Amino acid sequence: MGVYRALLIGASNYEARGVAPLPFIPGDLARLGAVLRERGFQDVQILSGREGGKQVTANYVNARVTGFLRRARAGETLLIVLSGHGIHASGRDYLVPEDIDEDTHPFASGCVPIDWHHHLDETRAGHVLFLIDACREGIEQDHMGVDGVRQWGRQKVSAALRRKVAYVYGCSPAQLALFVRADDSAAEGAGLDVPPGESFSLFSRAVSDVLRLWPSDSPMSLADFKDAVQPRIEELHRAYRKRGEPQTLRIITDLPAETFFFLPDAQGHRPTRPARTPPSPGPVQRHRSMRFTVLLTSLAVIATSVTTAWVLTTSALKDNDSRSSQSAGAGAQDPPARSHSSSPEPKKSSGSPTDADGSRPGTQVTGTPQGAGKVSTSPPNCPSSATRLTVRSVRNSYRPTETPTFEITARNVSSAACTFDFGFASTTLTISGAALSGTFWSSADCPAGNSLLKQLVPARDSVSHTVEWNRTPSAPQCGTPTPNEPAGAGTYLVTVITPGVPQAHDSFVLSQD
Repeated sequence: MGVYRALLIGASNYEARGVAPLPFIPGDLARLGAVLRERGFQDVQILSGREGGKQVTANYVNARVTGFLRRARAGETLLIVLSGHGIHASGRDYLVPEDIDEDTHPFASGCVPIDWHHHLDETRAGHVLFLIDACREGIEQDHMGVDGVRQWGRQKVSAALRRKVAYVYGCSPAQLALFVRADDSAAEGAGLDVPPGESFSLFSRAVSDVLRLWPSDSPMSLADFKDAVQPRIEELHRAYRKRGEPQTLRIITDLPAETFFFLPDAQGHRPTRPARTPPSPGPVQRHRSMRFTVLLTSLAVIATSVTTAWVLTTSALKDNDSRSSQSAGAGAQDPPARSHSSSPEPKKSSGSPTDADGSRPGTQVTGTPQGAGKVSTSPPNCPSSATRLTVRSVRNSYRPTETPTFEITARNVSSAACTFDFGFASTTLTISGAALSGTFWSSADCPAGNSLLKQLVPARDSVSHTVEWNRTPSAPQCGTPTPNEPAGAGTYLVTVITPGVPQAHDSFVLSQD
């Protein structure tokens, strides 16, 4: 079971000339923190004010963020929220601390660079997501002698080991992150679930509202996040009659937004309290309802297909058993069994290669499934709705003499046993380089060697298989790659794809020595 932790930092008590205070930020972070706890985050730290009236300084922010990254354990998901004033100067983004002085020169030298790439390289966390609500209105950019917001959010994510990092900005270049003041009133009939007299950031409020309404049995990707948060921002923008076009979210990551999941689901982390729904259905709630309706329809189709497959499989197996009984006296022998564990208890992968049909060029499937028993004659294929995939690089980095090895795990979250096919005809493994365009190697290019590899997955248990890669490229239809050279040094991404199941990713490094 994964661990989800959040660090929410807010700078609001500004006193410098030209930097307006932001008294709504503590309320924003308290609201968001409550929603995160409700949705399954085990640890939520809110730092929006210091004891004794001390200000949130640059050293304080840096220490809290670096310590948060350093203390993370392997596989944890970290959410870091930065809210306050921000600037962009000399190609870098900064959070303005509360103790900034207007005479600081250059002004950025007194701010916090939103760039912890060295610590991100070293953190053991599996995913790190930054939510940045700092391209704020209310700071006199020209007076401070900085570039302004025209280039906000231009940084590039560095290639780090064993981590997935994404930055979500509350606005795009040339935009400001707007907020609602306490004396602002919504348009009549807007239908917002917002009490009058509240002050809040449009971005932070939209994030809290969306996370609160998101179905507890569904994980959330960054693509889902943007598709739901952006309409809510636009709804708030119109309701409070803000000038100009609504601010637009910006996501910066080296990974596809559709595959970056950061919100716990019910199977792994059930919320301690049920999700709440607003009294009036707004666009966000209607969006969620449509997604839920589609989900129910898909599940119904899957259930019908599984039932049909069960009947056909059972009938066929009975015929086979009958024919086997008739031929037993003629000296018929059972086919050789594949390498499976007969123990229902999860156990560590070990053993010899199991690809009896021949090895796929470039790969070798090895090991004994965790928690697997011999495939019986009754369980159907695992439905996509009950399957969770993960992939793990056995090592962070591989020397030239070492073979990159990946462990693929399929988890069955249902209450009934089923079978999962690790064969490359059903489960695709791809490898791409961070500095390369396109896929370097794909099992779909030539899947014949390991086309079928079904394993029994007990109810609420896992099965794992190990794949080794010999660093060679691949080409469609078992063709010859161009160029046909082994993978060079660099950071690579391994991806596992099964139709209907969220993709799984991990990164690794091929070193030069």
